[in-house]
Amino acid sequence: MADLVQQLLARPGRYVGAAQRPADEGEPDVARIEVSPLPGGSGAMLSYEVLSARGDVAHHEHAVVARSSAGIVLVTSHTHADITTVVTEAAGEPGWFPAADGTAPFPMAIRIEVPEPGHLVYSWSYGWGDQPLAVRDVADVRVVD
Repeated sequence: MADLVQQLLARPGRYVGAAQRPADEGEPDVARIEVSPLPGGSGAMLSYEVLSARGDVAHHEHAVVARSSAGIVLVTSHTHADITTVVTEAAGEPGWFPAADGTAPFPMAIRIEVPEPGHLVYSWSYGWGDQPLAVRDVADVRVVD
């Protein structure tokens, strides 16, 4: 099976779809993820944005998923923190990037799935304050160009 980097590089482009909080039954937001290859085929850059139904930018993130000497890593900078987080893919769990204690501004994990070429599911799990880590935001997007 291809690793996550290979799957992302197989279909770069603009992806658009719904962003939803699993516990929210309201109108979904709109997610847009631009996937671009890194030089040398070592990874992909993802520019991820969520627009709320009101037209506000609810989430803005730039991430890199790349092969490194330590395995596949995710480097993410987003609007919910003033630091960049570097996370290594969990052993035996392709696409799962849980931040180790003390390495992120809050408990967080990101899951990136490629069910088929041209289809991404990008999930954020996090805890605020005393809340436990839980899946809170899911973008289900498909390539449009």
